[in-house]
Amino acid sequence: MITIRQDIRPEDCRRAVFLHLRPRPVFGVAGILMLALVALALALKFRSPTPWDLSTLMLVGGMVYLAVYFCVVIPWRTTKHYRQNRFLVHPTEYRIDETGVHVQSDLGTTEIPWDHLRKWKENKRLILLYPTDATYFLFPRRLFTDAEWEEFRALATQHLKKSR
Repeated sequence: MITIRQDIRPEDCRRAVFLHLRPRPVFGVAGILMLALVALALALKFRSPTPWDLSTLMLVGGMVYLAVYFCVVIPWRTTKHYRQNRFLVHPTEYRIDETGVHVQSDLGTTEIPWDHLRKWKENKRLILLYPTDATYFLFPRRLFTDAEWEEFRALATQHLKKSR
């Protein structure tokens, strides 16, 4: 059995959003190839006799939009949502064992059996447990010892489908 105390920080939420948005490897490769194609098109366009026309502006505008959206808008929104989440100010204890995730705080107690969770996703800093495709429970690695982290991963692997 693993017992941790909730200590979610804004940077944990930002990392969780980017982990949640991380595509499957095949889609990630396709996205990188599309970005490389756009970069190549821009390079060729800048070498042409008329580099600044509508198509160039659309490509540059699209690239700027993506950069601003992923580097400014998503982190800003995530921090805003973190500040709005009143549940995070309550001391909460999580117990994770063979039966599921048990949550206790001054607001109440809940039991989440493994069969109520659909999948899990991880990176080197976080594990996300998904009750639906769009919502997740966030578990930062820094709250666990190395042995607890490996036990948690083993329980998630045993009971849930891993999402890439």
